[in-house]
Amino acid sequence: MKRIALLLSPLVILLTPIIDAFQGIYVDPRSDAGYAVITCVAMVGLALGVIATFWYKRGAVGNVITAGTLAVTIFLFGDLSYGVFWKLGDHIGIGGATAFAFAGLVVLTLILFRLMAAVPRMMAAFAVALLGSTILDRGLITEASAEESAPAVIYIVTDEMIGISGIDTRLPNGAEAKAALSRVFQKYGFRLHSKAFSRHILTQVSVPAALNMDYSYNFPGDGSHYAYPGEVTTFKELSLFSLWHRQGLGVNVFQSAHLDYCQTATLVECHTFASFDGTRFIQRQRVEGGPYRDIPPASASLADVKALVEGNRQSLAMAAVGFVASNLLKTSETATQDWHPRSYDQLAFPYWLGQFQNTILDKGRGNAFFAHFLFPHSPAVYNKDCKPTKRWLDRSYLTEVRGLTGQELDAAREKEYGFYFAQTLCLARQLDKFFNAVLSDKRFQDATIVVHGDHGSRISAGRNVETMSPRDYVDNYSALYAVRKPGVATGTDYSLHSVQWLNASLFRGNVSEVAPTVVGSMQDKSGEPAVYAPSTDPDHVAITPMHDFDASH
Repeated sequence: MKRIALLLSPLVILLTPIIDAFQGIYVDPRSDAGYAVITCVAMVGLALGVIATFWYKRGAVGNVITAGTLAVTIFLFGDLSYGVFWKLGDHIGIGGATAFAFAGLVVLTLILFRLMAAVPRMMAAFAVALLGSTILDRGLITEASAEESAPAVIYIVTDEMIGISGIDTRLPNGAEAKAALSRVFQKYGFRLHSKAFSRHILTQVSVPAALNMDYSYNFPGDGSHYAYPGEVTTFKELSLFSLWHRQGLGVNVFQSAHLDYCQTATLVECHTFASFDGTRFIQRQRVEGGPYRDIPPASASLADVKALVEGNRQSLAMAAVGFVASNLLKTSETATQDWHPRSYDQLAFPYWLGQFQNTILDKGRGNAFFAHFLFPHSPAVYNKDCKPTKRWLDRSYLTEVRGLTGQELDAAREKEYGFYFAQTLCLARQLDKFFNAVLSDKRFQDATIVVHGDHGSRISAGRNVETMSPRDYVDNYSALYAVRKPGVATGTDYSLHSVQWLNASLFRGNVSEVAPTVVGSMQDKSGEPAVYAPSTDPDHVAITPMHDFDASH
């Protein structure tokens, strides 16, 4: 039995982080990429198991080899799971990381050698515990020891989530979606700002403006003085992160691969997720006659391998797995970056919200937790019961993108909102589970929790000021905003305020101290709050009024 435990333990231990990685990016383990990666890791695990089994109890030398083999197994597990080697390299250089890893292996080998009689049972228990923690729900971590650290902050951006008063209850699933969201936030004691709106229509401007608590108009064109534009936008300054850091909170970031919040001066613990599936994307392209239908399946599978390797586990071990797997697929990297369906983060939303929840419960008080989820952002990949729909179409700007007008425009808007509100119902379901898990833990009863949309649904005729109707303003700018904080009254607030202003008021209190010279510029001549609206002229930006609204009737 001991030899069987030694044979199988390395295999189970090394496959555990791979199973977790498949769940994280929703690549099908039965795809070509899945088989290639699993084969590589299984071969390594079985080879280590065979070595450990063969040398076990073959004298002192044999036990040293057994212990060394198991030490390598544990090191590879840490590298596969957490990218230990490269994280060390970032701090002490590759040479230092290599020396440290070698020293660690020697120490771990000596420890296992001294415990050799108990090692088979230890490894088997470790393997079973890892597999169980990966496959089974971790559940709640509650009733932790009392801590005197500062209350936690939990901050969630729900991308393209329209505000409560922006939901048209006459559209399919609209009334149900509005009721579900309202019910969830009321259930957990939030103050829901029903008529909140974003001053900006683009995420790379609206989110940094919210995080910098800036409701002024110092954003040239469609860019932002806070952002470094590029294939992946990074941010120069995020003053809310700095504020949390000054308050003594550890800052933890969960982000997609589209926007990088982790390159600011504030030290953060960063989790970056990817969730595209190249193989299925190509299959759909062939069925639908899409522009990438002729890309070889092996290239699509290679993209899946790249997703596993590069997602959130930058490790020496995974780099080797990726190299071998790509050779097993008999292909080399092509221009796959040109067609990566980068919006597949939606598929992994339930999984990553769960990971976000687990991190919160693990770390507890004294931390700020930020997450930007592309949900319920298009495409509408889930129905209201959070079951996959296999629908992958973008829905934004029905006139500018699809060229629709008249009855065709109205019919398309009604249809797209039906899918959108179904996915919104999935969001409400997931948030209910999340709040229940977190707020059941006494450590978070006094936490500040903010959930807001970065802008509207954008299921509109267009985005440009020259063509937007009053309805388009609601579709583009109405944004969810809900806050739970000690001292903040629960209920629904129907005042008209921007997300950026609400953040400034919540986290800095006296908003006149944030930008005292621009308060007047936030108003148009009628005295109503205004938004930043793109124009058909790329060099021109309009400041236009955001009129009071209620889309429910």
